[in-house]
Amino acid sequence: MDERSDKKLVTAAKRGQKEAYAELVKRYYRDVFAICLGILGNVDDAEDIAQDAMLTGFLKMRKLHKADRFGWWISQIAKNLCIDLLRRKKHVKAILAGLPMQNNRKISQNQDIHKSIRQLPLELRLPLVMYYFDNKSTKKIAEKFDISHSSVCSKIKEARKQLHKLLTGREK
Repeated sequence: MDERSDKKLVTAAKRGQKEAYAELVKRYYRDVFAICLGILGNVDDAEDIAQDAMLTGFLKMRKLHKADRFGWWISQIAKNLCIDLLRRKKHVKAILAGLPMQNNRKISQNQDIHKSIRQLPLELRLPLVMYYFDNKSTKKIAEKFDISHSSVCSKIKEARKQLHKLLTGREK
């Protein structure tokens, strides 16, 4: 494993060393994917956007002025791409709203859970997804969002409470 700092890797990537950028992708892809999954609530879309974010980061590497802030920068790119996708989907749904849609298959329990997770507010959804689906510790989540450990714990607790209500229709 390459033990070079992010700053050194970014500097090397800016000079055209593809291996350096590959190492940055290895370090940050899971975090970027978790953010995308938290925002989009769909694994396939999250994978697509996470890959797009990494490619965009590579193409725009020269625009990164603070090399030691790569993790934050690539996360911002991913968030913006997710928001763009949601806007496009909303636009497409508006266009298709008048068309009759047939959906004869049963909604599985997993689909109910994913649908309910998507209904959570973003500030609750992201820590919940990172904790349960990406196996991030509450300490790592706190560092990622620059908030206190207790704040992360309370957000996850509130997200679980709201998720329970959405799934069961009753308060815990």
